[in-house]
Amino acid sequence: MMPWRNTNEDASSAGNMQMNEPNLKRKRSNSNNCHQCRRNDKGRVVRCTKCNKKGYCITCITKWYAGMHETYFAEACPSCRNICNCTACLQSDVANQELLIPDLCISDKTQYSKYIVRVLLPFLKNFVVEQNMEKEHEARIQGLSVAGLRLPKASLSHEYQLKKCGNCKSSVFDIHQSCPNCSYKLCVSCCQEIRNGFVSDCKLTNNGNIICPSQGMGGCGPRILELKSTYPVNWISELLTKAESVADAHEPSEGACSCSGYNRRSESDNFHCPTVEGVETADQKHFQWHLYKGEPVIVPNVLRRTTGLSWEPLVMWRASRKIKSTHDLRILEFSVTNCLNWCEETINIHQFFKGYTEGLWDSEGRPKILKLEDWPRAESFAERLPRHFQEFVKCLPFKHYTHQAGYLNMPAKTPKKSLKPELGPKICFGYGVDEHLGFCSATKLQYALSDMVNILMHTAAQDPVVSSASNQKANENVMRNRQSERENKNKGKEKIDSSTSVNNEQRFEAQKGGAVWDVFRRQDVPKLEEYLRRHYGQFRHIFPLQQLFHPIHEKAFYLTVEHKRNLKAEYGIKPWAFIQKLGDAVIIPAGCPYQIRNLKSCTSVSANFVSAESVGECIRLSTEYQRLPNNHSSKEDTLQVKTLVLYAVCQAVQYLERIDLNNTLRNPFEHENVQPGERPSLSQMRRELERMKLALETKGHLFQPHMKDYLLKEIQRLTDKINSSSS
Repeated sequence: MMPWRNTNEDASSAGNMQMNEPNLKRKRSNSNNCHQCRRNDKGRVVRCTKCNKKGYCITCITKWYAGMHETYFAEACPSCRNICNCTACLQSDVANQELLIPDLCISDKTQYSKYIVRVLLPFLKNFVVEQNMEKEHEARIQGLSVAGLRLPKASLSHEYQLKKCGNCKSSVFDIHQSCPNCSYKLCVSCCQEIRNGFVSDCKLTNNGNIICPSQGMGGCGPRILELKSTYPVNWISELLTKAESVADAHEPSEGACSCSGYNRRSESDNFHCPTVEGVETADQKHFQWHLYKGEPVIVPNVLRRTTGLSWEPLVMWRASRKIKSTHDLRILEFSVTNCLNWCEETINIHQFFKGYTEGLWDSEGRPKILKLEDWPRAESFAERLPRHFQEFVKCLPFKHYTHQAGYLNMPAKTPKKSLKPELGPKICFGYGVDEHLGFCSATKLQYALSDMVNILMHTAAQDPVVSSASNQKANENVMRNRQSERENKNKGKEKIDSSTSVNNEQRFEAQKGGAVWDVFRRQDVPKLEEYLRRHYGQFRHIFPLQQLFHPIHEKAFYLTVEHKRNLKAEYGIKPWAFIQKLGDAVIIPAGCPYQIRNLKSCTSVSANFVSAESVGECIRLSTEYQRLPNNHSSKEDTLQVKTLVLYAVCQAVQYLERIDLNNTLRNPFEHENVQPGERPSLSQMRRELERMKLALETKGHLFQPHMKDYLLKEIQRLTDKINSSSS
C-alpha cells in the first residue's frame, strides 16, 4: 500500500486527537461506529476533526491503511482525503472535474486540426483511389462512365451498424459488394483479390461480376453481388478535395532527438528507451516526434498526481465483490491463466487476490503463477470500479492523446451513436515469485491493438517459501522442480525466465522495479518473424501449435536472454529493454511487438488510443488480420481504422471551415486594406458582401438552415441598400 503523502511535516501529536468528545461544535452521526467496518465493538475510534462526522477504529486503520498514522486520521480522515477504501466509498461515483480534459483554445484546436488533416491525408487518398478502381470496374460492366454510375445506398437496420466482410472478416468501409438476397458482403480489397485469382471461395461471371458463395461459406448461392455505398455519392471524394485545400505541406522533423532511443552505448546490449520527465510541462511536439518515429516512451512517477487511493489486492477485492444478484457467479469467480502451463483455470476472486501477496500452491508443491488480463470483462472499468477509474484518468500522461475523449485520439472523432472500438482501460494482475525459483508471470510476444499506455499502479513482493511443517513436502518439490527446469534449459527447452533475463546493467534496478519490458522496432519486425519461424522448435510449448500462421499474432513465444542473444548474432537486431517501476507510464506505439516479465506481483492498467502518427501501422496490422484463418483469435477487425480516419478528417475539416467562415463574417474588409477607423467605399463594401455571400453558399452547411437563410437575407438587404445609395 502506498503511504499517504502528507504535505504537513509538523503533524499534530496523538495527544491532540479528539476522540468521542461530547461537546463538539458540529453535530456528529454514528459517533461510536467505524466508517470503514460500520461496527462499534472493535475498540477505540479515531475521530476526524475536519468533518467531525466520521471515525475509524484502530483495527481498520492497521488492516486497511498500514501506511497512515493515527494523526492523519485526526487531521483529515480518508473520506475527506478521497482515499477511503470502504465498500460504499469504493462504489461511489463521485463527479470529478479533474477527469475532464482542459479545453483547448481556438489557436490550438486549429493547429491540431491542420496537423490531423496533414498526417491522415495520404491514407484518405489511398482509400479514394481504391474505391475509384472498384467504381471504374463496375462502370465497365454496366457500360457507363464513372460520372454516370449511380450506386444504391446500403440499407442498414441501424444507422451505424457495423458491417463485416464475409471473406476477411474486416469492417466494410463505404463502397462494397453486397448480396441482394442475404447479408453477405465483400470489402473492396477482397473484390480485387478475387478478380486477381487469390481467393477461390467466390466465383466470377464472364463479364466480371462476383457470385455470392454457397451457404457453407456464409452466402446463399448463385446470386450476383451488387456494388453499394454506405455514404452519399462522392462524399469521400469531396472530403478529400476539402482536406487538400486546408492541409499544408509541413512534415515532422527528420532530425535526431537528444533523448532518442536509437543512441547506443558500447557496453550495452539494448537500446535506451526515451524518458519524458515533467510531463505537465513537457513539449507535446517532442512526444509527437517519438510517436511518429515509433519509439516507446517512459513517463516516470505519474502517480504523484493522484489522491493516493490504495490499489492493494484486497482493496480491489472489496471494490469488485459488489454483487447485484446472489446467483451472479461471474462476480465471485473468474478465469485466469496459469503461466506454468498456459492453461486457463477458474478461481474464486478472494482466493486470487489473497494469493497475489501470499502465494498459491498446486498439488505438486509448485507455486501457481497466475495472471488475470483484460479485467473487468463484463462491465466497463468506470462502472465496476468508479473510484479507481478516476485515479487512472488523473495520472494519464499527454491526455490529448491517451484520454478516451482526447482531441488527438482518433476514436474520439466518431459520432456518439456509432459503434466505437473497445479500447479499455483494462486491469492486469500478475503474480510474481522470487526469480531464484525459476518461475514468473509473463506476457508473451504480441502486438497491441493500437497505441497503448500502460501504468504500473501497484507492486508486491511475493514470498514463495512455505514455512509450515505441513507443507514441507511442497518446499522439497519446489527445489526438485528448480533442478528439473535447469536440466530442461540445458537441453534447449528454455522456460520463460531465469535470473539472467535482466542484463547486468539493469540488474541493480530490478529491486526497485516491477516488470521487465522488451520492445522491438517496427523496422525489425520482418527479421524477428523470420527468426521465430526458423527457431520455432527451440521454444518450450506445453501444447504445441497445430500450425504457425503468424509468429507474433499467435502470442505463443517469449524470447529469453539466450534467444535475444542469438537474434542479435544472426540478424543484428535487438529490442529496447527497460524496467518499469511503480508509477511509470509506458507508451508503446502501434506496430511495435513487446513482451513483459513480472519481477514482482504487479497490478497494471492499460488503455489503447489511436494517434494520427500510428494510423499507417494500424492499417498494416488490419491487413495482416485479414490473412489469418477465420477461426483465429486475432482475426476480427475491432479497430475499424479506415472509419476512424474518415471521421477524424471530416471533423477536422469541418472545424477549419467553421473557423474560416467565422473569420470571414467577423473580420470584414481584411482583404480590402481598410485601416481601422477608415470608412470603406461603396465598392469595397459591395465586394465584401459578395465575398460573405460566396462563403455562405459554399460553407453554409456548417450553420443551421434557418441561420444560413437569415444571413443571406441580411447580405442581400445590405447589397440592395448599397446599390440604391450608389445610384
